[in-house]
Amino acid sequence: MMRDRQDATEATSQIVQAVNVHRFPLGEHPQLAEDRIIVEQPVTIMVDEVGSYTIMCTPCDLEALAVGFIYSEGMIDELDDIVSVTASKADGNVIGVRLADTSRVSVERNLIIASSCGLCGARTIEKTLADTVPCGWTMTADAQLIGDVMEKLRDIQGAYLATGGAHAAGVFDAGGEFLATAEDIGRHNALDKAIGKCLLAEQPMAGCGAALSGRVSFEMVSKCARAGIELI
Repeated sequence: MMRDRQDATEATSQIVQAVNVHRFPLGEHPQLAEDRIIVEQPVTIMVDEVGSYTIMCTPCDLEALAVGFIYSEGMIDELDDIVSVTASKADGNVIGVRLADTSRVSVERNLIIASSCGLCGARTIEKTLADTVPCGWTMTADAQLIGDVMEKLRDIQGAYLATGGAHAAGVFDAGGEFLATAEDIGRHNALDKAIGKCLLAEQPMAGCGAALSGRVSFEMVSKCARAGIELI
């Protein structure tokens, strides 16, 4: 848990920016003040022989975002399906991915994806559901464990505490310990980052849970189900 907090502090320093703002109190003159905002930038994931995906996101944990995104999109099933993931030397916000087998990706796509978008690259909901294997039913958790997990998630939300403008997601095991956590201006991105971190660490997610700061929409459930996460 200490490592999670350290990682969160380091990430926060990269993605929170101080800006000058004008405040307009009711009945008073405008006041110049300093505030902090979370950074949002376009990050392009270039999947060789497949297409490019430009995601509006918070520019941290980009390798994990790329891996989690292409996993959620169904382009890979495991880390071994990836030959390489590299950041461009000319532009760190361009991530190149080479897949071992591109034949499973049926169509080339070039998309711009907003931070509010979930399964923007998926062609149909029916295909997404058809490609998702049902989760197991092995995890049990009582109210105390759930409460503890959410408290721990709040502990790592440095960007949220600084700006009020970030979501968080974490994958936790049956004992309530986080395997991976992440923050982003977009809740879908935060979950993709957490899933991507687990994949990069070759950490199985089957039988685990996900803690989310945002609403549980279809897209979030679909991403968790694909990873074998049993509890949200």
